[in-house]
Amino acid sequence: MAFTQAAVNDYNFSEVTESDKQITVTNNLGRTAKYAELVNLGGYFGEVREFAGIANAATGKININPDRTIRTQQVKATTTFTVGSKVYFLSGGSSAAGELYGVETLNAIPVGVCLAEEGTGGAQTAVTFRPYTQNNADRTEVKSIVYKVTTGAAAIVVPTLKQGDEIIGMSVICTGTSTNGTMKLTDGTSDITDALTCAVDKAMDYAATIDDAKSTLPAAGATIVCAGDAVASTKGIVKIDYIPA
Repeated sequence: MAFTQAAVNDYNFSEVTESDKQITVTNNLGRTAKYAELVNLGGYFGEVREFAGIANAATGKININPDRTIRTQQVKATTTFTVGSKVYFLSGGSSAAGELYGVETLNAIPVGVCLAEEGTGGAQTAVTFRPYTQNNADRTEVKSIVYKVTTGAAAIVVPTLKQGDEIIGMSVICTGTSTNGTMKLTDGTSDITDALTCAVDKAMDYAATIDDAKSTLPAAGATIVCAGDAVASTKGIVKIDYIPA
């Protein structure tokens, strides 16, 4: 007798190993979050454990256990996963579920390490990954990211930063010579920091001012703006301090 594999949920989600660690969250997606759907709610990432799903504005359990291996088809098909590299999750909204990515993406958060991928790069069908350990208390701690600007440009989106992150500091180590060179951080429209000097190789500068009315990032995230007589020559290693959303 031949057997045919059947999907047991919309995303064909399954666990290779299982040891539940569940918490209660409130669904603010604007729709019902389905059973086994990966979500990022209340600062926690995991799959919905309620068989009926979690209705919008209702509370329910999600599983955040890191001691397991997850396989799911809830992926961005056009991304490329690489074994050993980070897996990122971009939350969905009222019309669609969130998706996993294999590369840094604006407003996406790192959620685990890729163990296997299915399909091909740019046409992925599923991913297997080990999720990171989560502790919501950690989200009140100051964190830092380093972004290397190898070619200056008028608008460089910083993919690691996401909506709700609060900027509290910025510095730059210049890696080239750029007459009248400067860098600043914006929210895509308004300045968050003042302009940091980035004109002389090896020199450092720090943000002298941060606009607290603009320091909490909108959906557009954060953008590094380079300036100078030759913008492409304004290069440096940028360090940004922030409080995670």
